[in-house]
Amino acid sequence: MKVKLKIDRIEIDRNLIKNATKSAKKKGMWSALDYLAGVSKAEVPLDQGPLKNSCAVDVADDGSQGTVSYDTPYAVRQHEEMGYQHQGGRKAKYLEDPANSGAVAQSMRNLLRRAFEEEM
Repeated sequence: MKVKLKIDRIEIDRNLIKNATKSAKKKGMWSALDYLAGVSKAEVPLDQGPLKNSCAVDVADDGSQGTVSYDTPYAVRQHEEMGYQHQGGRKAKYLEDPANSGAVAQSMRNLLRRAFEEEM
């Protein structure tokens, strides 16, 4: 299960993106995706923890894009199967829902913006 995010698809000031250094883009993208991973981990189905512990954040060297992924043989099935019963607060769509949340997106934009502004 993987979500990919490109910096040019994030709604922040285009001039801020254009003028950001490579290290600022990488730092910002990592911060934003790490935040998404944290929110997702709070929703991921939990038994003994292998699925939650398989979560990884990866950012391209130029910081232009990155991914949040879960890597177990059953990650996709747990994500897509809406009929499974999960412990309180745990659910299917554990990565998709946070990725599509307006509040999470705003926090991610703020983290990117902060990283860019710190480098200016």
